[in-house]
Amino acid sequence: MNPKRIAVVLGVLPTVAMADVTLYGALKGDVEYNDVTGLPGQAKVQDDTSYIGFKGSEEIGNGLKSIWQVENRIHIGGTGEDGFGSRQTFVGLDGGDLGIIRIGYLNNGFNDQYSVDQWSYNGNVNTHSPQISGANGLAVFTNSGDRVRNAVRYDSAIFHGLSASVSYGFGENRSKDIPSSSDIANLGLNYAYGSALGVHYVYQRENNPDQPNTFPGGLFPEDSVKPASKSLIEVDYDDDSLFVSGAYQWSIGYDWSDDFAGDGLLTYGGESAPQLQLKARQAALSLGYALGVVTPRLSVARGWNLQNAGGSIPQSGYSQYVFGVDYAFSKRTTTGFSFGGLKFEQNTASAVNINNGVSPVWLRTVGVFLSTDF
Repeated sequence: MNPKRIAVVLGVLPTVAMADVTLYGALKGDVEYNDVTGLPGQAKVQDDTSYIGFKGSEEIGNGLKSIWQVENRIHIGGTGEDGFGSRQTFVGLDGGDLGIIRIGYLNNGFNDQYSVDQWSYNGNVNTHSPQISGANGLAVFTNSGDRVRNAVRYDSAIFHGLSASVSYGFGENRSKDIPSSSDIANLGLNYAYGSALGVHYVYQRENNPDQPNTFPGGLFPEDSVKPASKSLIEVDYDDDSLFVSGAYQWSIGYDWSDDFAGDGLLTYGGESAPQLQLKARQAALSLGYALGVVTPRLSVARGWNLQNAGGSIPQSGYSQYVFGVDYAFSKRTTTGFSFGGLKFEQNTASAVNINNGVSPVWLRTVGVFLSTDF
């Protein structure tokens, strides 16, 4: 549109209509090199999940406010095809001490947490293909951090450091090919002690999880689909100098690749994680210490062997380390580097798909990033 026309349009809009609208976002990218066992190395410019958003509110009386947000994924490399409202987008009511209720495309409880993942990166380790990348962040551990469509969510106010949230997503994987779509419920509990220490618990349950077309004959019969669930406990300490975060999570019906149950491709008898009722356990620990404008960081993560009805599946776990240093130009702009190594043991789906399970698969990534918030 012609700039003069834009000026005219803005000029005729009521001042009140624009008074409480906030523009925000972040541009983040890095130059990285990925090396995968048995495959050629790859260097590339990687977008680290850049986004732009608009949000606002209006006082509507009796201590009540209407609130709204439209957030959009953008790609500094110009390769994205995300639509408008591709990130958390909602309309809702803020009742102060009564809490907040929202409807729309909303974060699940895991996406609100995972402070243990302190890195600037964009991992692609959930596709089980030779294109996996991004070992310089905890992408496997945080894979269940996502958003839920057709969702309603309530967040309580904070009372004596305690708060809670509940949400429900209707028909997350709805399509004509799936006989009974997934409904996804989330519960979050939080406790803050002072400004530095936080303790968090998240629980998610999926009914009729999505089943990939890997089972002979296609989708599983409707009456054979079993629910899946996942829980997370995370403890964070951040006093602006020292950062420590530890997290442990356990699940039934998820494997290492799933953001929602059944999204991943497994190799154990051709069945999916929900059908096998796979059990997974993971832990992660992160440390950071600010020395002026320089912050060294370290993270480690471990996924123990998956379990099914027959017991532990040997050599089906993963392990990971990441270390790096950030340099803050200002409160908004940061640069730095990170290096990570991620090992998938030989009976994981990643190792089987990449090298037929002959040996473990290592993914190693080194990246130099630059990010700015606005």
